Amino acid sequence: MCTMTWMVKDGGYELFFNRDERVSRSRADLPTIQQVDDVQYLSPTDADAGGTWIAANQFGVTVCLLNHYEFEQIATYKQWTSRGEIVRSFATTENLGGVEQKFMELELDDYRAFRMFVIDRTGNNRLCVWDGHQARIEVDVATPKSSSSIDAKYVKSLRKQLFDELDLNNAKDSVQFIKYHSSHMQNKSTESVCMHRDDANTVSFSHVIVSAESVEFAYADGAPCRASLGKPLRIPLQYSADQNSLSSAIVMAANS
Repeated sequence: MCTMTWMVKDGGYELFFNRDERVSRSRADLPTIQQVDDVQYLSPTDADAGGTWIAANQFGVTVCLLNHYEFEQIATYKQWTSRGEIVRSFATTENLGGVEQKFMELELDDYRAFRMFVIDRTGNNRLCVWDGHQARIEVDVATPKSSSSIDAKYVKSLRKQLFDELDLNNAKDSVQFIKYHSSHMQNKSTESVCMHRDDANTVSFSHVIVSAESVEFAYADGAPCRASLGKPLRIPLQYSADQNSLSSAIVMAANS
């Protein structure tokens, strides 16, 4: 039960993410600057399982996870590994080059169905899909992406329809996207982008901005219809080894 959109811009991109959860879940810990293997990334933390659903790192790579309810396995005999741990394991990703191989090397039978979205600083992306039986990788998918535990196909079609009606594929600023993520269509409901049900609702909104200089993460601790984005966390953008090699090659070619 989440909705994710993004907008590619000169020098980077902006990404927007509504997290929908059951009301029985604990309130997530606010985003912090975290570090693994000398790589910094910005991420909130799931207070129940310790993982996360979104992480943006110093290389301008953002990783997001959506549950894949249409294919959710029903098995009470298995001890599932938290899907939030997958995002943690990909949070230090430098580029898309190793995403596909690393995804296929996961012990996927240990996880319930999911879709993991990875976007790099240039706006290229991969969608890694595990439906509980087979894995696949989609290249450069289109925005938006959404999930719902109730009538998923119908709900996703409504949210996509609203996205198209607002002409967000041609939007130039974040205000239009924030309005979309705060919207209720006709009313607050299971179908609305800012989702409200008796047993679940949108519990947070994340806004990632990757530019040529920095990576920023702003977070609304609550439904975006009532909670404001807090002051963003910021880390400098660092170029990976591959990106530095490419930049050097471009300079050499220009000087030759």
